Amino acid sequence: MMRKKYILLLLASIVLASCTPSKKPLTQQELTFIVPGSPDGGWDALANSLKTVIEKEKLTKYNVQIIYEEGEGGNDGWAHLKESGPHTIAMTSSLLLTNNLLGHSTLNYREFTPLATMASEWQAVIVMDDSPIQSITDFMQRLKKQPDLYPIGIEPQFGNDDQIAFSEAARATGLSAASLRFFRYSNGDELLSALQAGEIAAASLSSSQSETFAKEENVRIIAISSPERLGHLPDVPTWKEQGIDVVFPHWRGVMGSGEMSEPEKEQWSSLLNAVQSSPYWVEELEKNHWTPFYRNSEDTAALLEADMKKYRYIMNQK
Repeated sequence: MMRKKYILLLLASIVLASCTPSKKPLTQQELTFIVPGSPDGGWDALANSLKTVIEKEKLTKYNVQIIYEEGEGGNDGWAHLKESGPHTIAMTSSLLLTNNLLGHSTLNYREFTPLATMASEWQAVIVMDDSPIQSITDFMQRLKKQPDLYPIGIEPQFGNDDQIAFSEAARATGLSAASLRFFRYSNGDELLSALQAGEIAAASLSSSQSETFAKEENVRIIAISSPERLGHLPDVPTWKEQGIDVVFPHWRGVMGSGEMSEPEKEQWSSLLNAVQSSPYWVEELEKNHWTPFYRNSEDTAALLEADMKKYRYIMNQK
């Protein structure tokens, strides 16, 4: 009887030991967010929105640190993440996939731990106020006649959603994507300067960034990739209503290193779920004009798998 009690006590102690975290929980650590690009871009906006909600909700005892690793179209930041501990995550988007598909990077999405997809927005096309281009239909007609005269600017990397979305719209009008000239810039400031200087005829970029430029820099938005007009941009027509049957969302999310354990992943999942459940997150969505697009870790992994197939197919088109 005593031996049986001893075995039961031993088993109980093993179970308790296995349930006790060997490292401090996230709420007891300073968290670090890697922005794999420049300040004031879309990844930066996401990092700051996450930080705002976490701190307002007091989801950790410490402040959240944001660091910037600009270079190689996100690759430098994601390479940094690979060498980081479980208290560090990085902002991400479909550029992680397309960088690999195009050979810009050897990093594969399977080397990381998907944690969540937080929001999405749309792709827009902008021109200067004094541009002769009046609409996206007008622009496509000009491109069909003299594509070399109308280069399109994107940032920060070839093969990102800025380029792919515009290429898909062009193909829908009968234009070959191979006939288009894309110029790449490292960040939004360089892109805007190129547009103002006449180096490019138009720029393809996120809707939130295009809205900022349009408010301050004598820029017109001539098309947006949403299924219908946006309430805060009622004068901007969609591609669809201009005869281009394309809808193209651009999502952003977060991921951890591939070394993250299951308990660590679960802690991050709980934290990010708490963020997206907060009324403060609704405020951030509205402030940035983002579309709610939350996906948990498992659903984000499925999204990455599906998008990898989608982008591989798109890139094989002419």
